Amino acid sequence: MAIHVRDESKLLARHSVIYGIGTSANKIVGFLLLPVYTQYLSTREYGIKELVGLSTDIIGVLLATAISSAFYRFYFDYTAESDRMLVLSSSYIFLGIFGLFFVGLLSLGSPVMARYILDSSDLSTYFLIALASLWFQTINTIGLNYLRVTLRSVQYVVLSIFRLVLAIGLNIYFIIFLRMGVLGILISTLITSIVTTLVLNVPQLAKAGLRYSPSIVRDMLKFGLPMIPSQFGTLIVNLSDRFFLKGYCSIAEAGLYSLGYRFGILPGTFISEPFNQVWQPRRLEMYTQDNAEEVFGRIFTYFLLFISFTALGVAVLTRDILVIIADREFWSAYKIVPVIALANVIFTFHYHFNMGIIIEKKTKYLAYINVSNAALVLLLNFLLIPRYGMYGAAYATLIAYIYKAASTYFFSNRFFKIHFEFVRMGKIFLAAAGIFVLSQQIELGSVYAGLLVKTLLVLLFPAALYLMSFFTPEEKSGIASIFRPAQGVVKPWD
Repeated sequence: MAIHVRDESKLLARHSVIYGIGTSANKIVGFLLLPVYTQYLSTREYGIKELVGLSTDIIGVLLATAISSAFYRFYFDYTAESDRMLVLSSSYIFLGIFGLFFVGLLSLGSPVMARYILDSSDLSTYFLIALASLWFQTINTIGLNYLRVTLRSVQYVVLSIFRLVLAIGLNIYFIIFLRMGVLGILISTLITSIVTTLVLNVPQLAKAGLRYSPSIVRDMLKFGLPMIPSQFGTLIVNLSDRFFLKGYCSIAEAGLYSLGYRFGILPGTFISEPFNQVWQPRRLEMYTQDNAEEVFGRIFTYFLLFISFTALGVAVLTRDILVIIADREFWSAYKIVPVIALANVIFTFHYHFNMGIIIEKKTKYLAYINVSNAALVLLLNFLLIPRYGMYGAAYATLIAYIYKAASTYFFSNRFFKIHFEFVRMGKIFLAAAGIFVLSQQIELGSVYAGLLVKTLLVLLFPAALYLMSFFTPEEKSGIASIFRPAQGVVKPWD
């Protein structure tokens, strides 16, 4: 049975937009609070906040990756609702018990972590609070995964907006009114995580029941454990630069780099993450269809178009945005944003390139790729960061992501050949590069005027692609129908 590209694209777009709202709500807290952070935290304190968060991210991979990554795959292995509920319940029970033991054990070492990571064992309370938050967040990953596989995107958005409002309110209270600094941020995160656990997971667990299947968990671990080295390698690539910057430069420079990095990964946050929440389970239902290879290639082209458009906006506009919203000592963070934005776009490719590895359950290749990629980035960080600081960290990240995308494509293509539209992909990169170069020539006296002109320039991206004959006749017809004046009743694009 053949897949219709337009129908599939519309389905993906609809749910991706909804998940995008939810994902944005979860991620945007840090950006909405940037004026608060830059007024009430120094660059050093911002660096401390980031280092604590990055440390628990690494621990979270060891704690949750095996079960969380296997949940999608094993949920769809069953068709009976009772069997799927058994997968859900078993995942909750295993992660809850194992996670409590794991986090409790690590808590005993919090003074050591604080001494080596933050240069002061007096800050061990930061890690105790962060580890407690991590346990609740680990439980929440299962609940959120269940909302995704069942396409309950509206519930996902409502929950995400609730978390957003709660987190912002708590941060403002603890930082501005109680002047608790980094400690206030961590307490806010803990409270938000606890409330989310109660609202999200208690109803789901009540529905699934307290049932546990050792055989299902064993099979999930067998599938997911090889992904731990893979995900751990990915985290080393994503996060190790902050620790190198702290060691070779300062916590303050690590904080500046972290701020620029947060802007640079916005394309992934707003485009790739919500898209993948729909696409990752959806493609496992589609790959056996007659024209799956062509459809997957076309969908990747559309994905690349939107994420490149977003990355272009981030690369061009961040400097002026930082000048407007942040204290002067944070402004230099913009210098790494274009490199990180490009790296982030390339990083997202592996979510598409890995299809053959996933469907053939050859997850050992993901481990090979990510472990070797981690070794590469550690070497690059060691060579570049002592000499070039945060600029060396940015280029080390870019090189590592190029290697990851290329190696994933090489291995996965053996098992499932997606028909990528390389010529059209090249036109997207060329148009984005041209507009970025033009934007760097704009220097106006007013930051607001500069922001307006640069925004208009970024919006010319689709027009540039049109002039480069990027769009197919069918796509041009579809675009024209959107802007065609309504006559009587507006007809849907079908």
